[in-house]
Amino acid sequence: MKLILGGLLFLATTLHAQTIEVASIRPHKSTGDDPSNRNVLPGGRFVATATSVQTLIRSAFAMDYRAIVNAPAWTESETFDIQAITTDHADIKTPEQYSRLLLSLLETQFGFRYHREQREGPVFWLTLDKPGTLGPALKPSTPGAPLNLSMNGDRRIQMRATNITMNDLAKSLQKRAGRTIEDRTGLTGGYDFQIAWAPDPSADSDEPGLPTVLKEQLGLKLLSTKGPIETVVVDAINRPTTE
Repeated sequence: MKLILGGLLFLATTLHAQTIEVASIRPHKSTGDDPSNRNVLPGGRFVATATSVQTLIRSAFAMDYRAIVNAPAWTESETFDIQAITTDHADIKTPEQYSRLLLSLLETQFGFRYHREQREGPVFWLTLDKPGTLGPALKPSTPGAPLNLSMNGDRRIQMRATNITMNDLAKSLQKRAGRTIEDRTGLTGGYDFQIAWAPDPSADSDEPGLPTVLKEQLGLKLLSTKGPIETVVVDAINRPTTE
């Protein structure tokens, strides 16, 4: 079903185990260094701003961009604003539901088709720096808190998270770390935190690098090792129809 309202294309979308009542998608009109955000809100709402298709793919599979193969250049350079509401306003409560939501949006609105491959290569293990000890900025989330994650910035990266699992954190850091990251912390449940770091720390930077922030603020560290790397090969992807 399609509805044209206010110049936007509205589509009824079906999830594998959850449905979207209405979704809208339109090209983002950039005003400069616009932050890219994706939020799950109460009432089954999903809102994304200035978000590329590559970001949606990475988030759907919780993978580093290097593990996404054969995606055309526009999927990274062009950004979109997306809004969606689940049927009956059913809340998105788990990372699995969130992944299914994104995958359904990609398949139905961007014609996304893919297959998976396994390769061997360098990976990181995310572990506790000191067994049984959390860093001062890492707090267990309140049960039932909404799942939210944002990471913005260029010279200074800011990351804010609510109700994020350690597996979610590991996957979200892969692009910044440059490798696949596996959660080996042994921690369960969701966590809240807010951190900032410099991607290229130097004498001119007031922020430490990511390894220092993980250790001093979250009580975590990255161990370098080798292991299987799962890749997603893009077989088909199209720009959405917006008129």
